[in-house]
Amino acid sequence: MLALVLVAALVAARTCASAGRDVSNEEAIEIAKENASFEPCADVRCAQARFVQRGIPPHPYWLVGLAEELDERGQPTRTVSFLVDASTGEVTRP
Repeated sequence: MLALVLVAALVAARTCASAGRDVSNEEAIEIAKENASFEPCADVRCAQARFVQRGIPPHPYWLVGLAEELDERGQPTRTVSFLVDASTGEVTRP
C-alpha cells in the first residue's frame, strides 16, 4: 500500500512540475525584448532568463533580465527585469 502511495506521489510531482511551461526561455527573452523601451546589447550576458515559480499553488514564470550595455569589466549595466508567464507569454514587471 505504501509503495502505491509513493508511486502516485512521484507521478503527480512529475506531471505538476512540467505543467504550464509552454514558453521556452529563448521565447521569453524575445518577448521581453519586444516589451523593453531600449535595445539590449548583442552580447549573451545582456539577456538572461531564470525559471521561477510564484504563488500558492505555484505558477511558472520566466524572470528575464535585459541590459543595455556592458561596462569596462564586462558586467551588464542598467538592467531591467521582466516577469514572463511561462504558460501564456504575458509580460509584467516584478
